This record gives sequence, structure tokens and C-alpha cells, in this order.
Amino acid sequence: MALALLAGACGRGSLPPLAPDQVRAQQTVNGVTITLDTQRDPQINQPQRFRVTLTDRLGRPLDGASVYLDLDMNMICLSGAQPLATPVGPGQYEARSIYQMAGEWEVTVYARVNGELRQALFRINVADPDGSPLG
Repeated sequence: MALALLAGACGRGSLPPLAPDQVRAQQTVNGVTITLDTQRDPQINQPQRFRVTLTDRLGRPLDGASVYLDLDMNMICLSGAQPLATPVGPGQYEARSIYQMAGEWEVTVYARVNGELRQALFRINVADPDGSPLG
């Protein structure tokens, strides 16, 4: 347990700072920490930027990964985009997309690191332009 806490603390140092309009979520999958930075309070039909940061057990950035996202709304079987992420910095990858409906979306980050595929699921609530969470 202490090792896991230490690895998490080391990884925080390599993360880019968050803008005031962003939120951060993080999961560790088989020794790779997948961090997803997204817009706070996203709305439908507005461009969205997704920043993924990959770090190893020691918090070091993981470059050279193949990263894409799968945006899905299971409630009504609505599958959204699957944007490819491009490298933008040490261990950082960025993708852009748009949510088509309000409600809870599942954003799955897929990262192929050193030939091994890892995935992390993040839930994001998307609002209508009037601010209501469901359409």
C-alpha cells in the first residue's frame, strides 16, 4: 500500500497544471497511470479537448504510446467518436471531439504502451446548453 501511495505521489509531479475550467481523473492499470483532463461542466455540441497523461510506476512520462478514446453513451446505445490522440508533451496526448447528447457519457481511454493495451473508463456528465444535465 505504501508503494502505491508513493508511486501516485511521484506521478503528480509530472502532470501539467490544470486550467480553472478543467477537471482531472486518474486510474492506474497494470502499472501505468492514466490521467484524463477534461473540461469542467461540458455541454453538447461544443468542442471538447481531452488531455491524457501516461506515467509509469515511478511517475515517469511514457512516450511513444498509441492512444485513442472511445466516447459512448450506454443508456441509449449511442456510440460517439473514437478520436486518436496525438503527442503534445512528455507522456501527454491530446484528442478533440464533441458530445452529441446530454447525459452520462463513458469515455474509455485506450493506450498501447510497449505493445501492451491498457484501458481506463471515466464517466462524464454532459449538460444541455441551458445547463440541465439530461436532455
